[in-house]
Amino acid sequence: CRPCGVDELGYVVMNFVIAGRATTALAVSWGFYRVIKRPEVIQNIVKEGADICGNDHADYTYDKISELRYTDAVVMEILRLHPSVPDDHKYAVKDDVLPDGTFIPAGSAVAWLPLAMGRDKNIWGDDAAEFKPERFLNVKEPSMYKYPVFNAGPRTCLGKPMAFNTMKLTLAYLLPKFDFRDSIGHSGEYK
Repeated sequence: CRPCGVDELGYVVMNFVIAGRATTALAVSWGFYRVIKRPEVIQNIVKEGADICGNDHADYTYDKISELRYTDAVVMEILRLHPSVPDDHKYAVKDDVLPDGTFIPAGSAVAWLPLAMGRDKNIWGDDAAEFKPERFLNVKEPSMYKYPVFNAGPRTCLGKPMAFNTMKLTLAYLLPKFDFRDSIGHSGEYK
């Protein structure tokens, strides 16, 4: 909008900030919910952070945060079980055919549920409901079609790296400094 003084790049930046704010905050909240139930996960994050970033005058630069492999696996697992966008849909602007041969008429909605997919035993195995960060350690990142937390294909969320780094930094920075507890006794169920 030239009269407003905002160019296209300004809108892109605002989209990152606005879209990433609520979704990342939601993911971080679920992250704390999950890790406080598993003290050994907290210990592993704290140890990894100290080993890579340091202790008293820790170095939380982009390069150091990028090295946090275990914390990265924790974030992957948090988002698998608690995607910030639990369901999504797109509309066909013209007739189309899915790879499996399913015809999609123009105007139809195509929906998928990252929440259900992240808990599907056919995709993740019999332990799909368990919070198990180790499933993402020392393995190639799964296909975005198996792990559609940030959408997939040409619609993949550009904010994924920012969300991951924000979550990793938040966990690595706060867990050594505070003792988080679930004083409410939340069941973890969605409402």
